[in-house]
Amino acid sequence: MPEEKVKVAIDYKRCDPQKCDKGVCAAVMACPNKLLKQFGAYEYPYLVPGFCQECGKCLDACLWEAISML
Repeated sequence: MPEEKVKVAIDYKRCDPQKCDKGVCAAVMACPNKLLKQFGAYEYPYLVPGFCQECGKCLDACLWEAISML
């Protein structure tokens, strides 16, 4: 049976870039594989297709618990 790849999800009901430091998403900054991006300050982050390494750094960085792994 092939190993399933972990996917990261953003709960946009919890995500609030207005409350992040200078509008910069901490989870975006924490992802070593750059699977999370943000067009600009105070914009919602979005996911870039790629391979999550399951490090959990984005989960730990998000103060609003808006990131989850599926």
